[in-house]
Amino acid sequence: YQRRVHGDLESLISDSNRNIATLAITTLLKTGSEFSIDRLMKQINTFMSDIADEFKIVVIDSMKLLCVKFPHKHNVLMTFLSEALRDEGGYDFKKAIVDAMITIIDSIPQAKEEGLLHLCEFIEDCEFTQLSQRVLHLLGQLGPTTTTPHKYIRYIYNRVILEAPAVRAASVSALAKFAALCEPLRHSIKILLQRVTQDNDDEVRDRAVFYMSVLNSTDAEISTFITDVAAQSQASRAKQTVAVDAELLQAIHDSAPKADSNDSTEHAPKINFAVEKAVKELLSNPKLHRFGRPHRTSDPEYITDTEAEFVVTCLKHTYNATVIFEFKVHNNMEDVLLESVSVKMAGEVDGLVPQGSVNIKQLSAGDVASAYVVFDKDTESFPTGAMASVLTFTMKEVDKDTGEPDADGTEEEYQLEDIVLNVCDFIDPTPLASFHQEWDEIGEFEQHAETFSLPSMKNLQAAADEIVSFLGMECHNNSRVVPPKVKAHSVLLAGSLCTDPVSKLLVKAKVFYSQDNIVTLEFVIRGGDEGIRAFLAQELVS
Repeated sequence: YQRRVHGDLESLISDSNRNIATLAITTLLKTGSEFSIDRLMKQINTFMSDIADEFKIVVIDSMKLLCVKFPHKHNVLMTFLSEALRDEGGYDFKKAIVDAMITIIDSIPQAKEEGLLHLCEFIEDCEFTQLSQRVLHLLGQLGPTTTTPHKYIRYIYNRVILEAPAVRAASVSALAKFAALCEPLRHSIKILLQRVTQDNDDEVRDRAVFYMSVLNSTDAEISTFITDVAAQSQASRAKQTVAVDAELLQAIHDSAPKADSNDSTEHAPKINFAVEKAVKELLSNPKLHRFGRPHRTSDPEYITDTEAEFVVTCLKHTYNATVIFEFKVHNNMEDVLLESVSVKMAGEVDGLVPQGSVNIKQLSAGDVASAYVVFDKDTESFPTGAMASVLTFTMKEVDKDTGEPDADGTEEEYQLEDIVLNVCDFIDPTPLASFHQEWDEIGEFEQHAETFSLPSMKNLQAAADEIVSFLGMECHNNSRVVPPKVKAHSVLLAGSLCTDPVSKLLVKAKVFYSQDNIVTLEFVIRGGDEGIRAFLAQELVS
């Protein structure tokens, strides 16, 4: 049914009434699947040239919902938005595009450098001073953290030469941040800033003189007047991003189509607000914000007794090249202050390399806060295994009368349950408008099929549950439940694997009884490359 509705909506994109056409395209953007985005973008490209700015803004705002729902499609969305920036349009239209691009940059680390370059090209021919200033400010914050910061200097310095005083002043501040944060570029940037000290505008000239004075002083002063200011500004931007993401998530939840429990079509996207809250906290952490939005975040899992003195839950945030373990600690001890709370993890999991940790400075009685442990991983591997974990902290008694903690504390350790990293932690469940349509579109040329005997499974339902649990994919067409008394049943699954670019995967897992009355699995997977398909097939039965 939903597939037919989407077909009818797509036909309305060409309706002569632009109000109807705009409503059709925004509805498709809000309710479509990840696999339909490419097709929709092609249709929107022709549609955008025929509508007024007010309708274009509505379409661009819908792109923000796509960014939150399907972060792995950032290449397609960024290309569309960059092309829209080159089109004719007023301030509000261009501002809506810049807002959408910044949302993508803040949420998806892989999109940062591509997005910044698109914005650099935009300010080369931007007639709106406020937008140029905003982009320059963003470049000053994020540009120094990229792998090749030098490539942004030319775009920024061009603004010093060619633009109005307000834009020139913003360019000077951006250059100073690059000089402070990228020491190899400092000498070259100082030469550029020296030229600006002769500018005929007071504000531009004063900024250049000030920053030259700071850059010629000590590292401590550079940190105080430039680096620390930039870090505070970045933290403020991270909090704003979290607030925007919360609004978008609520918008997705409110606009998602409601599916009947007996409907065989795709269900509305499910939003786990506990997980989203954890992701927002991660994005607002100044030490972790650079990683961006995770590919997948697991549900919280208790790794202590729920009535213990310290109740700890663990979430796993996975990326293409990083795994972050989050330990949310609840201090249930009255009149006790915990300081320097951290988690030590130990265990040989092939493919994980310790990178660092973020501790909890203080945790008062009744408070909850998160400590993080960060690991690097090879982009081509998906490490699995168990790791031991221990909570470490300094415990101080708090005087009930004064509320002041003891000067001296005792260092303590608290054993936590092992943390297990599974294949499903790297696969994000993917809602689809029509599983069978997407299956046919991928085709049998991107397919891997194997048949396995599952003698340890007592029945078909147990086998289906094990497959769904292991892969962690979205189950489609109510196929998780095996009807009673059947001899065969197919489970339909869809997900995206944490690769770069993301691998879209669809699975048909047929469980049936063999002639010997043994549960057997016919596993067919489409999408990704052959290595990934074979890897998942083998991991499933290993």
